[in-house]
Amino acid sequence: MPARSEASPDDIEMSTIFGALRRSLPRLVLWSAAVGALTYGALMQVAPKYQSQAELAIVAKGASSSFADPKTSSPDSLTVKMDKEAINTHVRALQAPELVSKIADELKLKDDPEFNNALGPIDMPDRLMRMVGIGGPRPGESEHDRVLNALFKQIEVYSAKESRFIGVRVSSIKPPLAAEIANHLVEAYRNSLASAAAEEVDEQQTVLKGKIDKLVPEVAAAETEAERYSGEINVFKGGAQNTGLNEQQLSELTGELTKAKSALGEAEARAKSAREMAKAGSADALPDVQKSPLIQNLVQQRVRIERQISELSATLLPGHPRMRQLNADLSGLKRQISGEVAKLVEGLEKEVKVAHDRVAQITASLEEVKSRVVSQAPEEAKLRQLQANAKAKRTELDNLQAQLEANRKRLDTRAQPVEAQVISKALPASFPISPKKGQTAALLAFATLLLGTFWTITRALFDGARSGGASAVPAQEAVELKAEPTLSAKPSPKAVAVAASAKTKAPALSAPASEPGDEVGERSVEEISARLSAATPEQGGFRTLVTGETRNVKNVGRDAIELGKAISASGRQVIVVDWSPSVQSGIANMAGISASVGLSELLSGQATFGDIVQRVPESRVHFICSGAPIKQVDKIDPDQLNLVLDALDEAYDHIIVAGAHDDARMLFETIEGRFDAGILLPDPKKKPTVLQDAPGTFLGFEVAGIDILTMSRAVPAGVPTQRLLRATRKVAGEAA
Repeated sequence: MPARSEASPDDIEMSTIFGALRRSLPRLVLWSAAVGALTYGALMQVAPKYQSQAELAIVAKGASSSFADPKTSSPDSLTVKMDKEAINTHVRALQAPELVSKIADELKLKDDPEFNNALGPIDMPDRLMRMVGIGGPRPGESEHDRVLNALFKQIEVYSAKESRFIGVRVSSIKPPLAAEIANHLVEAYRNSLASAAAEEVDEQQTVLKGKIDKLVPEVAAAETEAERYSGEINVFKGGAQNTGLNEQQLSELTGELTKAKSALGEAEARAKSAREMAKAGSADALPDVQKSPLIQNLVQQRVRIERQISELSATLLPGHPRMRQLNADLSGLKRQISGEVAKLVEGLEKEVKVAHDRVAQITASLEEVKSRVVSQAPEEAKLRQLQANAKAKRTELDNLQAQLEANRKRLDTRAQPVEAQVISKALPASFPISPKKGQTAALLAFATLLLGTFWTITRALFDGARSGGASAVPAQEAVELKAEPTLSAKPSPKAVAVAASAKTKAPALSAPASEPGDEVGERSVEEISARLSAATPEQGGFRTLVTGETRNVKNVGRDAIELGKAISASGRQVIVVDWSPSVQSGIANMAGISASVGLSELLSGQATFGDIVQRVPESRVHFICSGAPIKQVDKIDPDQLNLVLDALDEAYDHIIVAGAHDDARMLFETIEGRFDAGILLPDPKKKPTVLQDAPGTFLGFEVAGIDILTMSRAVPAGVPTQRLLRATRKVAGEAA
């Protein structure tokens, strides 16, 4: 037989698992419901706990205070104590033992059994635990420690991520008490912050007064020293800017020098222009000439005389006395105008000289002041140092006095800004947070159902769907079957449900080399049984497929059973498998075997090997019937078929599969020819002219390593007698 592709040891029959789950489902549901009910009943005996929560917000201290000094407030003060480390500090401070102890004393929690377990149990589980010595007060533990430890377990303080929110949760079996503890804890913490702030202010006042008393004489001495030294070096300050006199003089002289130079430039430009225009004879166009009333009056007179001369020249001769008089007047006016222009130009020259003198004078004064400043530079540097020291001390004194005054206002009003602001107070809860009876019971019921399902699947895998880890069991049981092949010793489900043994299956024996005439000749049952018995491997089973040569061959199962009996007579353990997936009974009725369940139920997971393996009456041959018809034969899983055949290989020496021609051909193709021998039953109606299968072919397939034989259909002599005996027993049974 060609090398078999055995089913993987990891393959699982899902249909078998689903069948096991379907059978175990009512029991699993019942167990789950019982566990859920017991859990719910047990939780009913536990005292319910209620939780209340108070909420705080951490704000910048003094950010919105009306007592803060507006001169010293700045945006930087808003970030004081606002980092995450500071928030965590508040969280830890809310859980301070001193604060919690104060709350316990105020609310008298030592008289409550919930917080003082020395007073007795609070519910049934607590009572039961005390009965076994658990849950009572510890030896040597004081009452104060018991109350604090119990209260710490009930308090939860947390801060929300990326926020300034702090939550205070308190749990208790009494809703009002939980809310009261949370509110008392929050208020006590805020009061502690306020008292701490007041104490801090008092300490600051004491420190500030000492600093102020020390600074006052120092400031006075520094300012006095600065003023004295200023008078000593003759350096004084004045003006709106309170600057030194030298600085003021430098500034004023520099401004005057700039103005003087500007006036000098303007005077020089005017004088130069006047000289040039006077030389050119166009002095009348000078701006200063045009601005002079005297010159303008003289010019008008000249123009009037020139007009008269022009009018009289038409009637009078130049020598006429009137003409001579007018010409003399005109000459006098021109001389007078020239004289005035000359005086004007001379005045401009004088202005230039005056401007030069002014610039020189201011420059000399400026140089004098500069030399004085340079000579007094060391003294002024020392003076500035004294003044800076006095100013620094004065500023420090003013700041301390302002802070002292602001603190005095806070103490007078007794209103201290607190960093922790209450957002919401705790209220008594209406619903308990624990125990969650319904959810817990449902969860445990579901867990029970889940574990039961897991256990069922695991058991199904080990009982009927596992393929490894049991190689020793099938081998041992196979030996027992071979020793005593009776019906009671038929393969157990564990023996034959193994998909592929952990040990390696021995390679199938190659078909004996047939002589040329052997492949076409018919052999008797005895000859074939002897041949197959001799080919039995040392390990594993020998598979044989028995079918008709053509579709016309009927009753293939009868010959397969006879062959199995013949092989079984040699001491081999044989099982015959009826492969008739399309019919109900197959060859079972013919063999006198019940056809209730069979191979189809095994493949669908509705039955196990223990349910379907039977014994052929009056023989040592075991038998598996076909079972119910399979509707979709073409969709049979080849791996499942290989799984079944591999399991049978582990328990039997010979596995004979019998089926009609078409069914056998489909099976041979489905499992890819994994048989050791193929036996054809001849068709008596087949004519010699019909095309025979070529050598090396079986059911139309080319094969190698398979022993192909043709068995004659002669009925053994004992068969009629066996049939008569079976019929007699059947009639006797009906009569009874």
